Amino acid sequence: MPRSRAVQCQLSTHDVGEHYGLLDDLEYGTALWLRWDETDVELVVLPDCPMVGPGPDREGCCLFADHVEQHTWQGAGA
Repeated sequence: MPRSRAVQCQLSTHDVGEHYGLLDDLEYGTALWLRWDETDVELVVLPDCPMVGPGPDREGCCLFADHVEQHTWQGAGA
């Protein structure tokens, strides 16, 4: 499915399956995401991922709740 490169998938690198691009933060704890796959595109409002990283800064994950794979604060080797 042709798509603009203006919105990029925020999940770990993958070629098939669902992709999610962050469009805007909404009310506290939710965000507007563009979700697409090989055949469909839709706007969805999803709750924020509640996980925070280890360490003194306790950096929060910038994805949505129940996302697959690693959190945004985890390195590629985690």
